[in-house]
Amino acid sequence: MDVWLRPALVVIDVQKAIDAPDWAACGPRNNPAAETAIANLVAYWREHKWPIVHVRHSSMSEHSSYHARSEGFAFKYAVTPSSHELVVTKRTNSAFINTSLNAELKQLRCDRLVMCGVTTNHSVDASVRHAAALGYRVRLVTDACAAFPLRLADGRVIDAEDVHTIFAANLSGEYCELVQSDQIIA
Repeated sequence: MDVWLRPALVVIDVQKAIDAPDWAACGPRNNPAAETAIANLVAYWREHKWPIVHVRHSSMSEHSSYHARSEGFAFKYAVTPSSHELVVTKRTNSAFINTSLNAELKQLRCDRLVMCGVTTNHSVDASVRHAAALGYRVRLVTDACAAFPLRLADGRVIDAEDVHTIFAANLSGEYCELVQSDQIIA
């Protein structure tokens, strides 16, 4: 594994909204330890004084648990940003669309990203793809991500672990390198 200098850690949508009951309509999410892995990554980045970007989703729907006036809009306690860490608010699936993220990363001179968050098949997938398209070298920390079961149009349900595994595998190689948090921290 090559050594990256000052890679930015990008934490995607780790907000209280992810615990809203509507997310688990098809069943529980995989990887209940994702927030612990993310918190460990955040602590490691803070220790090294490397850039951390916290991305949060702000839904346009007033009924969404991700709406700015909802309790779910707040970051989860384990990964709450410190006062000097960058917070980027997005309104679409990708952390790069209509946000300052790309400009902020360029200003920090970061061309390498370590990405994690929720959910693997939504904002994580879209943001990793977008980052790669912009020329960033991306590592996706799979044990620091989570997904929910996915209901298909015909009513079948794909369990959360399979959703997570399939979407991560689809990103691997072309868009990012898949890693585990212990590999990054080592």
